[in-house]
Amino acid sequence: MLEPMKNYFLLCLLFPVSVFAQSDTMTLGQCVQIALKHNPSVRVAEGGLESSESSLELSRSVLFPQISGQAGLTRNGGTFILGKNELNGYYDNYTTGFQAQQLIFDFGKTITRVAGSADLVDASNQDLRSASEDVVVNTYIAYFNYLAAARVLEVDSETVQQAEDHLKQAQAFFKAGTAPQYDVVNAEVTVANANVNLIQARDNLKIARVQLENAIGQRLPENFVLSDNLEVSYVSIDLHTAMETALKNRPELLSSEAQVEASKQFLASAWTANLPNISGSAGYNWHNLQPQPLPSGWNIGVTLTLPIFEGFALNAGIDQANANLKTAEASNDLVMQSLLLDVQQQEFALEEASESIQASKKLVESADEALRLAIGRYNSGIGTALEETDAQVALANARIAYIQALYNYNVSYAKLERAMGTIK
Repeated sequence: MLEPMKNYFLLCLLFPVSVFAQSDTMTLGQCVQIALKHNPSVRVAEGGLESSESSLELSRSVLFPQISGQAGLTRNGGTFILGKNELNGYYDNYTTGFQAQQLIFDFGKTITRVAGSADLVDASNQDLRSASEDVVVNTYIAYFNYLAAARVLEVDSETVQQAEDHLKQAQAFFKAGTAPQYDVVNAEVTVANANVNLIQARDNLKIARVQLENAIGQRLPENFVLSDNLEVSYVSIDLHTAMETALKNRPELLSSEAQVEASKQFLASAWTANLPNISGSAGYNWHNLQPQPLPSGWNIGVTLTLPIFEGFALNAGIDQANANLKTAEASNDLVMQSLLLDVQQQEFALEEASESIQASKKLVESADEALRLAIGRYNSGIGTALEETDAQVALANARIAYIQALYNYNVSYAKLERAMGTIK
């Protein structure tokens, strides 16, 4: 009895009932919110941002005073000479105090490192945004894919029903002697093919469910329902405007630009490593030598440190920083090229999907009319069973083509928004 309750408790923790209430219809927005909360790729990007923020704080710490305290106890033992007498014994030496150091001037080495670290924080912020937008667009794709698979399943189910009705009609005509046995056999083959397509549609729906669960990072209830918004509202986006929007908003480009700026700052810091550091120090120490107390004292001073030779490490650091800058600039150019190509491809795909919707919609209307005429011709004895079968298949294919066109439009629009950096 305890084990089932334990499993139920764990299930509630992993898959909150309030999110997946089976009586509610899940919308696309709800799926996106769940995905952003639970998808691991977002958490990976959040970890990267936290790491870069910690690196920034670490680089800033050099600008603040460095204060340390120390305390010690030393016991000394041995033979001590007092006048003409030798005594064996020991004495204790107590020391305590603090020391403070403050960087005064280092010719911009620390400031440039801090500025570079701040640029990396900006880049990490954009990386987090990029990861979030990837999760959003993948959720869109999985959501629309499930809706399309559900609609195809509905079409194939209706096709099976139509094929079975045609089979019954062919059998009745054959028994009445008004149709050959070929019509019955042909109808049986049509039913078998329709059932095969129905099985494939059911499997595709199961796969679409798994893909949606993977996209949102959560299991779905057994009888969940999605809000069917596969129908489209046509949007006209100018290609030039789309490219300008992408150059301003695309997080990958903003991240690469921030990395270029960070590399420039680190290169400047590497150059100034050849210059001296000026720092100040101060401290106070207390001493006590038992059995004889010692006086306490303080110290204050300024230190100038100039690197003279460090085994060519400074030159190697400059070369490395310069190479990192070249890599960052090349990566930025590559990101920009990929970005513009992505925008163009998604713009063309959106136009193609829009045209396909109009064409497939007319195809459905024509195929539906052709099936109506074929059924009438067969029922009146003018047409053949093969005409009706071909018309049924043509209508099913046309309806599936229309569903595919709707899916392609929704996905292309989501990908175009992702390419422009405006997807929400």
